[in-house]
Amino acid sequence: MTSPSAGGAWVVDASVALKWFLPPEREPDGALARAAIGTLAMRTTALAVHEVGNILLRQSGWDVERIVAALDLLAEICGEPLELAAEDRPTAVALARRHGLTFYDASYAAIAQRLGRRLLSADADLLDAGLAVGLREIRASL
Repeated sequence: MTSPSAGGAWVVDASVALKWFLPPEREPDGALARAAIGTLAMRTTALAVHEVGNILLRQSGWDVERIVAALDLLAEICGEPLELAAEDRPTAVALARRHGLTFYDASYAAIAQRLGRRLLSADADLLDAGLAVGLREIRASL
């Protein structure tokens, strides 16, 4: 395993974080996502915690304890979640308008930009807009 700084510093969105917990048949590239753990310097956002929690609650069939354990593991992997700062709001709105994104998706990119990190995502909208890097693109760093 390489050092956690290998491949740069990243903000991870829910589309990648979910791959750590859901079965491979549901989440393509799950092995790549899991290989990033401990290899890439990753942070995530409060929005990602909400999104991951919501998907696990509604679609995993897991009990409360297992969902809470997954959310605790998410915090262990990425540290305490990053919040959308007041200074991120104009950037998020501008990115959403420019690229036809939801404010939610644009907020990941705005936070990453503020922190000078790259956004790691499996979300086609963010990838197509050029605001994020996909797992297959960073394969060599893993």
